[in-house]
Amino acid sequence: MRNFLCWDPGSVRQVINPFAEHMPDNLFKAVHSDWDLNVTPPVGTRFQDISEASWNELSQRQFLADFLSEERPHSLAAILGQTGSGKSHLVHWMRLHIKSDKSRLVLLVPKSGTSLRAIVRMIIDELPIGEQRSFLDTLQSAGDGTQTRAGQKQQLLNDLAQVIREEVVSPGADEVEQLLVSHLPHLFQDPHMRVTHFLGDDTVISEIVDHIFAPSNAQDRPEKRRSFETSDLPLGGLDFANASKLAQDAMQIIALDSETYTQLAVDIINRNLDKAVARTLSFSGDRVEELMTRLRAHLKSQGRELVLLVEEFARLQGIDRALLQSITSHGDERLCKMRSAIAVTTGFFESVAETAYMRTTHIVDMDRSAGRAEGHVVTTASLSQFASRYLNAVRLGRAAIDQWSQDSTSEDNPPSRCSNCPHRSDCHVIFGEVDGYGLYPFTPRALWNAAMRVDKTLPESLNPRVLQNDLLVEVLDNYGDSIQTGSFPPLQLLEKLGGVKLLPLASELQLESRNPQFSGRWKAFLELYDGSGEIKNLDARLREALDVPEISDASDDVPVPEHEAFAPASETTKPALSREEILVQNWSTGGVLDQSILNPLRNLIFSAVSDAIDWDMLGLGKSAFVNATNSRPFQRGSISFARQASLVRSDLGVKLEIPGSLSPAMTGAALQGLLRADKNKFSWDFENGDRMLAAFLDCVDVWARSVEEQLLALCSPTPTWDQATAAVELLCVGAAIGGKLKTEASIAEFIEGAFSTWQPECASRSKQMRDVYDSLLNGRPNLAQIARAQISSMKGGQMGAMLAPSRVVPIIRNIRQSKWRLTLVPPSEDRSELAALYRSIQETLPTAATAEISDRQEWLREMDEAFGEGATRPTIVSALEKALLAAVDAGVGSNSTAKPLNDALDRIRSVQFDDSLAAARSLAKQEDALSALTHFGRGRRNGVESGTALANAAKAFLDAIDQTVDANSQSHEVKHSALASSITSIHGALDAIETDLRVMGDLSQEASDAA
Repeated sequence: MRNFLCWDPGSVRQVINPFAEHMPDNLFKAVHSDWDLNVTPPVGTRFQDISEASWNELSQRQFLADFLSEERPHSLAAILGQTGSGKSHLVHWMRLHIKSDKSRLVLLVPKSGTSLRAIVRMIIDELPIGEQRSFLDTLQSAGDGTQTRAGQKQQLLNDLAQVIREEVVSPGADEVEQLLVSHLPHLFQDPHMRVTHFLGDDTVISEIVDHIFAPSNAQDRPEKRRSFETSDLPLGGLDFANASKLAQDAMQIIALDSETYTQLAVDIINRNLDKAVARTLSFSGDRVEELMTRLRAHLKSQGRELVLLVEEFARLQGIDRALLQSITSHGDERLCKMRSAIAVTTGFFESVAETAYMRTTHIVDMDRSAGRAEGHVVTTASLSQFASRYLNAVRLGRAAIDQWSQDSTSEDNPPSRCSNCPHRSDCHVIFGEVDGYGLYPFTPRALWNAAMRVDKTLPESLNPRVLQNDLLVEVLDNYGDSIQTGSFPPLQLLEKLGGVKLLPLASELQLESRNPQFSGRWKAFLELYDGSGEIKNLDARLREALDVPEISDASDDVPVPEHEAFAPASETTKPALSREEILVQNWSTGGVLDQSILNPLRNLIFSAVSDAIDWDMLGLGKSAFVNATNSRPFQRGSISFARQASLVRSDLGVKLEIPGSLSPAMTGAALQGLLRADKNKFSWDFENGDRMLAAFLDCVDVWARSVEEQLLALCSPTPTWDQATAAVELLCVGAAIGGKLKTEASIAEFIEGAFSTWQPECASRSKQMRDVYDSLLNGRPNLAQIARAQISSMKGGQMGAMLAPSRVVPIIRNIRQSKWRLTLVPPSEDRSELAALYRSIQETLPTAATAEISDRQEWLREMDEAFGEGATRPTIVSALEKALLAAVDAGVGSNSTAKPLNDALDRIRSVQFDDSLAAARSLAKQEDALSALTHFGRGRRNGVESGTALANAAKAFLDAIDQTVDANSQSHEVKHSALASSITSIHGALDAIETDLRVMGDLSQEASDAA
């Protein structure tokens, strides 16, 4: 029976319909499982009072018989359970077994295919014609405004606003709640809020309007009561500006504490929603109770009872509580007996009034019932029984099921499609069967393993809808063809069902190494059809039927009878793993990487990859590109993991994502082994250590190559960018500004200046140029390291002392020929320190050079005005010393300016003032500011500052002498002629000094011109 397909995959969804109310009766009977129900009467005064011991097991027929018992004056069964647990399915089954006849009227409220308005009309239609008119008039009294969907929305908003306005707030309500009740109606009546938030097609208002007026379908079938949430009440953006004054008042109240009062506003809306729905329906709760009373009285007159079956109580939202009041009322001798069964969520049932709860006769918990064996837990046998009927129905197909249903002699159970199959005998032995219905392509164990993956409530309970949608339809429809092609079960199916969970990563790696082509199928086959977590060859007949290749060197499985219980490998045979290894396993199978192991793995991988790179072959210096924490291209932060919880850094030059192109199994096994070896003093001497070490070495090799490629890409020149060139250019610029280069420096002098130690300060006067130099000085260590790392000789990944001439000489020539213009263009995505510095210097250097020339020319003008054009340090010092001596000889006071002048003279004697003057005069001849870069370094800053200080001190001294002489002349002109004569002599000396300075200046200028 190899690759045998006994159903039509294209017809699977015509048979397996998870929505019971949409399933034809004949198909419903073909797939229905008659499992026991957990039932209890009400205990205490509320649902929460029910204890475990209160539940009783009843077969479905026993439950139905008790529900219809003549001894009961009324019956009210509340069928509880989560979505998909089979509540509607049980109601559907009850409908098939309770027929309308002379003794009873059965009314069904389906879960979909109807509307609230249609349900009310259905009840009215059961009244005598003469009694229908007043109720129909009430139902139709909403007027023309509700004839269109847009009008229905407007009407619901009007009604909602009005019922909130009419609410009588409890005396204990606080002031804010009272304010909201009075102001919220304005939000629903505001034109802007209606158009912007409430009248759209995807709003809660739209959903409620459809609930009232439009027949629902399988896509919008109600699972719970519709209500407002905080997201349905947005009050942001331009809402306040565009809203009316009254609506703005409501918004301001909510804005007092947005989080608290938005929820309070939603609570107020929801507690008034049912009244608004009833008002829009134009059928109040009182009218519902009156309608039910009239109907029961009518049926009483006919000698009939009323049976009401509700497939989903949320379908009745708006009149549900009034209807519940009606069906829990025993009435009197004028009203007929009433029996009701309602499928309702546990949450809603917990909220019903005490009187309604106490009048319930049967509480059925489908979460405790569906698929359970003997009322305790779901077993492989009960699960197989449930699935077998669907599998048989799929094989039969709709046509055969319809034919069986039409046969008046047909029994409750449909025929088995396996009866006429030539492979029946072998198939049932290999795959198993229940009541003659084969489980193919599942076995009981495979069915259990797969079901545990899709239904998280197993084994405590079973959710039929989940199993139908996520397992049976998935396998029979989407993967049916893979059986014919001999590729079942494929790895894709296993991944849809949650991936590898039981096989250790080392075992996965072992399967991949044995045969990469078949490893995926082996994983899926072992995970689903075995589940022990071991590599083994399962039953040869099973492998033959599914065309699964034998696993070489694997042991044969010891068959275990399928009827015997088995425990998951995670609880028995699966090897014990540390917490960290389990986290790695979870990550490798598609989970999120736990934050607690992120950094430990990063540290280990970073060290391994850094050491695995052949830095000599790359021609790069390791220390320039690798550091665990600082701003190097490859650091710990460069390593990220797929599905890690924390953010991945995007600003680093090198990024290594794990697993990358490697298989999750190989990477997971490598990381598990790495963690284990790290705890074992890096010894890999443990179980599967050899395989894990091999996987780790293969991974590191791939990761190292990835890092190498990225480093080379960073360093490799492009037409517009080259790291090494950029670093050398910036070093040369810094050396020029810092005075390390002469105007006509040689290549060797360029290299020496760029890579030797720089002065802490440059000679520049302008702040712009000093800022440029400071930036280059701070970045110099990194620049030198990058340059040496990429253009020097290597040994053991360490940078050599010699730079490669073939690389460095062209760079120096180019920067010199370009007259210090930086022409490279760093990539916009490059956020490295080098690229940032290059952009900054490239932008600011031309402006700084212009500012520096301007500043130097201003200083030269100041010096020429103070000492005369062409003055030199010796002549200036000599002239000022003579002036000091003449003042002393003449006894003229200098008002304490002599000492500062002496200090300034001492300072200028110790600096290279003449070099500073020469540099400034050279700059005056430069037309291009950047080309004069080397001139900026000539003359130390202390020479410039000393000249300025001397000029200021000399001026202060001479001014003080002039003031003293003038004062003495005026007060002692007649009496002290001898002193007047001395003063005349001093003036004569000063004039002679000035004349000498000018003559020396002229001679220096002539000499300069001659040169």
